Amino acid sequence: MLLDLRAYLPGDILAKVDRATMAVALEAREPFLDQRIVEFSCGLPLRFKYRDGVSKHILRKILYKYVPARLLERPKQGFALPVNEWFRDSLRELYLEQFAQNKIRREGLFRPEKISALLKQYLRYNNVNAGKLWLLFVFEMWRERWM
Repeated sequence: MLLDLRAYLPGDILAKVDRATMAVALEAREPFLDQRIVEFSCGLPLRFKYRDGVSKHILRKILYKYVPARLLERPKQGFALPVNEWFRDSLRELYLEQFAQNKIRREGLFRPEKISALLKQYLRYNNVNAGKLWLLFVFEMWRERWM
């Protein structure tokens, strides 16, 4: 819990929520981060937090009184952006521009034929490590800006 409070929440989740809400002039609240609730939950014995492999046991027991279980027993959805769809559709030209063979060859850091093959597979919806392509793209954008 301490690691979440000091690193994960401020460095990841809360920063994402803050950026997303500010982008649309919306103010968000995180009621479970009220200091009194955090202190109380940190002091609870583990048996109230986890039971039979299920997390947030005490919170779920309370919520089940007011919220139907079908709404609570769903898989997590997270904050993932549809980056893959964007780069295959509306931002496709940006990918093509950043991964142009002559540009990659001129920079001399990567093998243009490898990147070209990866990009072609990606754009054809083949099973490609899109994360690798994303990292290369971000690096190319960074390099263009700062080098």
